[in-house]
Amino acid sequence: MRALPAPVRAFRGETVASIYARLVTRNALTPGELWTAIRKSQQGLPLRTTPEAVPRVVAQLAGLPANWFDEDDTRSRLFTRCMHSGWAHSQCATCAALPKPLTMCRRCAGGAHVEVQSRAGAFCARHGRWHYDGRDDGIGTRAAYERAERCLTGTLWARGIGLDTGELELACQLISTYRGLVDRDSFDRSADQRLRDFYPDAIELTAFLTAPWAQAFLRNRQIGHLPVAAMVEASAAAVASRSRSRLSSVRETFLASGRELRLGESATRPLRHGRSVEMGSLGILVRDSVPRIRAVFLRHDDARRPLTTRRGRPPRRQ
Repeated sequence: MRALPAPVRAFRGETVASIYARLVTRNALTPGELWTAIRKSQQGLPLRTTPEAVPRVVAQLAGLPANWFDEDDTRSRLFTRCMHSGWAHSQCATCAALPKPLTMCRRCAGGAHVEVQSRAGAFCARHGRWHYDGRDDGIGTRAAYERAERCLTGTLWARGIGLDTGELELACQLISTYRGLVDRDSFDRSADQRLRDFYPDAIELTAFLTAPWAQAFLRNRQIGHLPVAAMVEASAAAVASRSRSRLSSVRETFLASGRELRLGESATRPLRHGRSVEMGSLGILVRDSVPRIRAVFLRHDDARRPLTTRRGRPPRRQ
């Protein structure tokens, strides 16, 4: 098909659906009208508007090379553990998944609504804007959000953790609940609002609980649920206090070997399986959720099956 009269600028990692939507708007069409024209030139397409089914056609309509969406930038993929890299974390072109589509910063996109699949978080450090889910909000504590963004796209990305892999959502819930208990703040926040309000703390808590020492503690199934709940509570409190010494204290305090838990190096006797562990309000609230906490924060540490398509090719941009 020929390119439409009014083209759009394609951004790196932009999805098929995003370019299609901008083409429709730029050329004063409706999604259905353009899809009808595509269906007339391509047999066997569904009635429902599904531009992802014809990426080459969308590329041609936008005046892009036909193989534009076939180009695979592995640097945007989340790290994973697989046999192709000797079970080490890597951005394997076969097994590593692309992150879910994310709304690009509108300042970077020249005011357009653009969705991309790239190595990025919810905050634009260049413009100091919160751009998650189509928002364009300024952030007052910019330095904290910049550090969080670097941690997400650096440390956490290398562990296979992104915005929508589950760890940050759980960390936001833990931080939000802790703040509500300590500050008597409102619990009534949407998931998106929690992410925006607690982004720096949630990313730090996620990095803390997915560090090697924490992974070893969470993997130990012989110590029971209560020590894990106490460790999660202590971690959330330390992150919320923004005290490096408290974070170091948590690492030194929660040590486990087999069925024995030794609270601190100075403890004379270990707490064996089934013994009581002192906890605060957050620990009591989350102790029944320990299986979920373990599953979420250990998710990235497990090897996953290759995410190949039927043709044996890596997943395409949506």
